[in-house]
Amino acid sequence: MIILLSKNKAIIYQYIKPGSTIGFIPTASEPDSDRWYMEEDRNDLTQIGYKLIIIDITNESKQTILNTLNSIDALFVAGGNSFYLLQALKDKNILHELTNFAQNKTYIGSSAGACIACPTIDYVEKLDDTTQAPHLNDYSAMGLVDFYILPHYGSKEKYTKLADGIERKYKNRIFIKLSNSQAIIIRNPTDYEIVNTD
Repeated sequence: MIILLSKNKAIIYQYIKPGSTIGFIPTASEPDSDRWYMEEDRNDLTQIGYKLIIIDITNESKQTILNTLNSIDALFVAGGNSFYLLQALKDKNILHELTNFAQNKTYIGSSAGACIACPTIDYVEKLDDTTQAPHLNDYSAMGLVDFYILPHYGSKEKYTKLADGIERKYKNRIFIKLSNSQAIIIRNPTDYEIVNTD
């Protein structure tokens, strides 16, 4: 199962029972000096009752990461810079393994973690700073879904206008605009629903 969301994690407990072990990837927030939003995600998941194992893509070895993936019930990929996150995953040569995990267990992507579930992240270049990933020259991502996520829709006027502009630019793509109180539940590539999380 795949759960893609913008912010609100309240929906998760309906699909993953408290007490389950969740791998938590905070990597996308590393470029920011104030990582409050990542800390909020981590605290919220802990308060729901999950056991978190932090997966440090940047500093851990690939084998250590693989060992952790084998030991957890679900994976939560937190938000931040989508380009930085994708670069880190490709640098560690771990993207294929994360895709396999998502196809066999439960993948939860929040914001940037949701965007990398799409076929490519080229469309978020006006939302995230590409200079944070200076040697990322291939924006192809996990391809878990055939549509494209625009997270945090409606949260800020400027952001919403940028998202609308992206949708107009890529007219041949299917976009799903997620507010901070919505999530997409994907049971298989042709079976998904948008749900309210508050």
